[in-house]
Amino acid sequence: MTVTLPTEADDWAGAWRDRINERAAFADSADGFTAAFCFEIRADDAYSGEPIQFSVVIEDGVCTAAGTAADPEYDFAFRGPYSQWVTMLQGDLDISAAAMDGTFAVEGDTMRLLRRQDTIAEMVAAAQNVDTEFEY
Repeated sequence: MTVTLPTEADDWAGAWRDRINERAAFADSADGFTAAFCFEIRADDAYSGEPIQFSVVIEDGVCTAAGTAADPEYDFAFRGPYSQWVTMLQGDLDISAAAMDGTFAVEGDTMRLLRRQDTIAEMVAAAQNVDTEFEY
């Protein structure tokens, strides 16, 4: 099932949760890790709408919740422009590089996040496997 971003953002988040939980490599990399994430798509030249915030909760190797939320509580946040999210979801932008060069604003305990780079990479790979149509 193809999901359209940003119109069907909550459905997209549910599909993302499912893709995350299907990945054995995610379960291995996130074993013993519990954290709440905020992933935010911000307006840019392509998308002029309100920011879209996804709340994703990881508990000991399982994504227990994912959906849209206004001002979710989180341990880590990744925020970036719509066009860069599209580029990343299409596999043409490395999340680590985007975090380091400022393409994405990152909040949270940097050292803890660096220790979980594999987990983040698996979350991104799962997002790239959601059948997504981009509205803009």
